[in-house]
Amino acid sequence: MSEKQSQLQLVEQEFKRELKGNETALKALLQTTFKGFTPELMQKAVFEGMMRGFTFKDFLQKDVYAIPYGQSYSLVTSIDFSRKIAMRSGLAGKSEPKFVENEKGELVSCSITVKRNVDGVIGDYTAMVRFDEYNTKRNLWQTKPYTMIAKVAEMHALRSAFPEEMAKQFIQEELQREIVVAKEVVNVDEYKKQLEASICLEELQSVYANMPVKAKTELKGLAQKMSKDFQKEVKENENPKISK
Repeated sequence: MSEKQSQLQLVEQEFKRELKGNETALKALLQTTFKGFTPELMQKAVFEGMMRGFTFKDFLQKDVYAIPYGQSYSLVTSIDFSRKIAMRSGLAGKSEPKFVENEKGELVSCSITVKRNVDGVIGDYTAMVRFDEYNTKRNLWQTKPYTMIAKVAEMHALRSAFPEEMAKQFIQEELQREIVVAKEVVNVDEYKKQLEASICLEELQSVYANMPVKAKTELKGLAQKMSKDFQKEVKENENPKISK
């Protein structure tokens, strides 16, 4: 048995042991840490977290949790939890965040340096992130933009300094923009009208290619049917029937 298979079995055993018959814990998790999840999706997220090295207790304490969007989710940690890991692994300090603004006084970027002590040698690890790549223009990104982007910069620096400990760890602030985009309401009916208004195969293909993923998924059948109809029409025009 390979080491990876052995690890997978151990995680699966722990997962089943923690959740089996513990209806109270399951309900509590669905109402708090995994609010908005189905029981099946929650169990999938917990199992994935355990495969990454987290424990069931980490989920209960909200050191790691999942953010739902669509039919999927993203596992994230808090910046405080990441700092705890760094402290245990040789964190020797960090700089104050350095912000860059444009001529209009608008926030452009933020950089932070963290220090790691390895056998008495202090190394500096600096990360710079651009504000426009993470700004959701909502909630705290509107009211506390400097605080939010500083967290992102710090997490980037921590991953650079401690790749073994947190290579796959992300904080919520890093993923919020992607999740907001994924949650945006797509007017499928409007895209359906655009498909139906297509007058040739080329136009149909162009309209379909520029649709968001959700619209493509729901209108795939219609697009395929219309494509076949256009192709059939072209063939009939190229080979007209000879009337008797």
